Amino acid sequence: MLSTAQVDHFQTFGFVVLRGALAKHAAVLEAEVDAAIHDAYNTTFDERIVDGISGHYLPMASRLTPISASLICDDTRLVDIAEQLLGAPALPECPEGVLYFYEADWHNDDGIGVRGVKFAAYFDELTADRGALRFLPGSHHPDYHERLADYRRQMCLAASDGRPEAGRATFPGHVVDTVPGDVVAFDLHTWHAGFGGRDRLAWTIVYQRRPENDHQRQRTLRSMADSFEQAFRGFDRDRYPIWRDWVAEAGSHLRHAQMVERLRADGVLDLPGSDIGW
Repeated sequence: MLSTAQVDHFQTFGFVVLRGALAKHAAVLEAEVDAAIHDAYNTTFDERIVDGISGHYLPMASRLTPISASLICDDTRLVDIAEQLLGAPALPECPEGVLYFYEADWHNDDGIGVRGVKFAAYFDELTADRGALRFLPGSHHPDYHERLADYRRQMCLAASDGRPEAGRATFPGHVVDTVPGDVVAFDLHTWHAGFGGRDRLAWTIVYQRRPENDHQRQRTLRSMADSFEQAFRGFDRDRYPIWRDWVAEAGSHLRHAQMVERLRADGVLDLPGSDIGW
């Protein structure tokens, strides 16, 4: 669990760095992510299509990725931290292994108003010029978010001369250098980016705050359904499903079984695509 100072940092600035949080798992998790992505993208692994936040993305809750699957809640450290930061019970999204191809410009990870925290673990030593995450501290606060959105629109207009990096540089981002084993936790609304890096291997998982009423539940279900979309990814969804294998293993651990029932009770497991994606 986090200290009061760490929780305050997250709530104030929208992110917190958990140094060495997965140090004991880093090597085996990296091997699992790397092997799974090579396997799933066997025929297209060397393709590098740059479009948005480009990369090979892979659901990692299958029988083929047991270390990743265990980190959802069998190993309780991340889910407990998520619930501490969210101040409420959490619902997990399917963890992902990702090979990021290129830079990521300034953005946040929610557009419909859900509350959640994302954990990101990178398997390379990352610095400012090698794709390290950088944040705009406090940008998860709604009033700041709106001002940033307006500012970005102005910068996009100003960058019509074909030099988007000029506008990008005007954002005063805070760089978070990391080494393997570190985990960065950030609010889904916190603006972040990564510049200079190529082919960065990572593991990520999102936990959303469990909805308390029908209105929140509908937004949560919409967000969860969006996360199931895999049609463009070009891998065997039956071998790398969303929740199918993980749900089938629910009897292996009490917290695991409880989380499956929570997902089922809130309607997540009834959504199209929850089994093996779209």
